[in-house]
Amino acid sequence: MEQRIIHACGHEQGHYLTGFDSQQERKVKWLKTRSCRDCFVAEKRAEEAAAAALSNAAISHLDLPPLTGTDRQVSWASTIRTKRLAVLINSNSGADCYACLQVTDAKWWIDRRDLTDVDLMAATTQASEVQSATAVTASITDMHRTA
Repeated sequence: MEQRIIHACGHEQGHYLTGFDSQQERKVKWLKTRSCRDCFVAEKRAEEAAAAALSNAAISHLDLPPLTGTDRQVSWASTIRTKRLAVLINSNSGADCYACLQVTDAKWWIDRRDLTDVDLMAATTQASEVQSATAVTASITDMHRTA
């Protein structure tokens, strides 16, 4: 049955509650101490925006190359890369992050978003080595074509 509950933020919201009467009463009591869904989402978005601003400030001195991928991948990967680089810069020297700056594939950042800092550093070093080797191979191939 749906019950109208006035939340701690002052907004009223309908909730569909199931279970025994005692369970429903306990849930109503708990819901009254929480923000409504709209306020909860707004608070989370504000927290995420504040965290993003701090991360952007921490890496503002870096010249980040643009990411490649679809628009959605680039958007998501930019957030991941910014947050991870801010953490790495705060915990390591700037030289350690050089390999991270070389990885421009959005999908790569998304696929490795849950790695630990140590594993991420190892993965970026490996990826930048592969990317460098690929670039050298491509330039050699171009030189042979023009010769």
